[in-house]
Amino acid sequence: MKKGVLIFVLLYALLHSSAQTTPNIQVAVDTIVKLNSSVITGNITTITPLYISFVLQGTPEEYTIERKEVHKVIYKTGRIEIFNNAAFEILDDSMWEAVWLTDKKKDVGDLYVLGEIESTSPSSARSAAAAKKGAIIKLQKKAANMNGTVILVTKKQNTGGFGEYPGYYIKGIAYGPEPPETISDSGTTGVSLNDAGM
Repeated sequence: MKKGVLIFVLLYALLHSSAQTTPNIQVAVDTIVKLNSSVITGNITTITPLYISFVLQGTPEEYTIERKEVHKVIYKTGRIEIFNNAAFEILDDSMWEAVWLTDKKKDVGDLYVLGEIESTSPSSARSAAAAKKGAIIKLQKKAANMNGTVILVTKKQNTGGFGEYPGYYIKGIAYGPEPPETISDSGTTGVSLNDAGM
């Protein structure tokens, strides 16, 4: 009889202690770190060139944040993806640093075609890395002047040979969330990706 009571008491204590620890189990979530250092935790559902969508823990509602506001995402798997360099202020739409480059047509979604742009590296570049960086910055500035937010890169090429200064050429199509305000040289206004047949 004493053994039966002792076993019952031990089982009760074991079940009672495990029931108390169950709420402390941590569920893995994604972490969004914004440029202003604030943190959002939840489950990321969509990432596009313009925004990141996520669901907060315990709520069915989906929220969206602009991609240019995000410094990095720490995924529940432990992988870290940097979206923008941390800065003291959030980038403005007109700043060239907010322009994103891609070589995948699906990344431009239903954005409007703003026009074709190209650039070459500055003649002052003394290394291949500096030439590439200079050409990309010039291309981003051209897109920003057109109110573009994404560039679909169509061509990139290293130039300069043995004994010559290195160079870089890059060409692409600027896309933005709003149609262009002026009529282009071809006489057509901006069209969405679907209208352009891509």
